[in-house]
Amino acid sequence: MAAIDLGTNTVLMVVGRACDDGRIEILDDVHQIARMGRGVDEHRRVQPDAIDRVCRMLSEYRQRAEALGVEYLCAFGTSALRDAANKTEVISTIQERVGVELVEVDGADEARLTFRGAAFGLDVPSRYGVIDIGGGSTEIAVGRDTGHVELSASADVGAVRVTERFFSQLPPSGGETRQATQMIASALASLPSISSDIPIIGVAGTVTTLGAMDTGAASFDDGKLNGHKLSYDTISHMSDKLLQQTYEQIQAIPQINAQRADIISAGALILRQFLAMGGHHQVMVSTRGIRYGLLLEMLAQQRSPS
Repeated sequence: MAAIDLGTNTVLMVVGRACDDGRIEILDDVHQIARMGRGVDEHRRVQPDAIDRVCRMLSEYRQRAEALGVEYLCAFGTSALRDAANKTEVISTIQERVGVELVEVDGADEARLTFRGAAFGLDVPSRYGVIDIGGGSTEIAVGRDTGHVELSASADVGAVRVTERFFSQLPPSGGETRQATQMIASALASLPSISSDIPIIGVAGTVTTLGAMDTGAASFDDGKLNGHKLSYDTISHMSDKLLQQTYEQIQAIPQINAQRADIISAGALILRQFLAMGGHHQVMVSTRGIRYGLLLEMLAQQRSPS
């Protein structure tokens, strides 16, 4: 089976199968940056060039999945699709051009699936929280290592959304940074608070990029990144430094994907603000996330078709 996460900034796919002994074998795990959500916050529409990019990437993913013998593929859209007034057009265009059905996932389900996928391959405590900083939204969830989710919520604040509103030029001015911080704090305040004694796992590009910068690893080097712990002080220092750098200086950092260079400053600011507001001292990096949660759910349904 294959699960595709069509986010505001990235398109990710994981392919896996259930083994007879109960293990999940991962056959493929790929990602590309499509920036489907460019301009959606302002115009409430996915632009034609973004639809073209997404269709091209989804076509590549479908071919990869079919080459691995995938029998069932599920693609889901998150914040940018939820916000887009032309979501029906986006869904129908993808169906017509690629032959892939795109399903809209609401914020609560996104948080729940992210929680389920974030811990895949990690040694996690019995109770933990998850934060997923996306391009258009941020999801949080708290639950048990059994997979039971106690709470999940979503806020309309993400790295692309903050960048487009406040960081049109890098580095941003002091006033722009203050405005962005106020907007982030207001959005995060709408989420349920997570006690400071609950360990936090972070997923998605902001967290993995900061983890890569801290370890010197390539962005998706699971061996170095998955389970790496980033302290609040380290994140705060990185955030301060990024907010003082130009786009060219950020782009020159080896661990930062060129297509993420314009939004990592905003993403780091969101993560720092979240940890500060909750009194959390560190975050554990996970290179997994919502696509893994969907895959696990799909495979569980396959095992129990009733």
